[in-house]
Amino acid sequence: MAEKAVRNSVSLAVFLAVAADPGVPIGVVELAGRGITADAAASRWGFEVGKSSLDGFALADKLIDLGEREDQLVGLWHEYGAGEVGVVALESRLAEIVTAMETWVPLQEGPVEDFSGRLRRGLGPGTDG
Repeated sequence: MAEKAVRNSVSLAVFLAVAADPGVPIGVVELAGRGITADAAASRWGFEVGKSSLDGFALADKLIDLGEREDQLVGLWHEYGAGEVGVVALESRLAEIVTAMETWVPLQEGPVEDFSGRLRRGLGPGTDG
């Protein structure tokens, strides 16, 4: 039996919870959508580019940086849920986190290869491949 890749992402779960919360304005939902995209791009880059193009220490440093963004995201969502942070602060801090995640993946010169077909084959049920 072929081994299946498992996609577990704390960031994805938090972004989905943010987007589904009926109390947040549409701007926050939009940020959550951008966060989902940034999280997926970071995962894809790590699997397809980072592992083969960086030495172990450089990749570890990048992943630690991404983990710090995830910690910030989880902390912010918990603070919002506990009523410690209002919606204005949520939106502002979420924008900072998402922007940092969007810039985490290095930009490439030239066309970007689409790896989604290879990823879908390994992701299993619920994918469109």
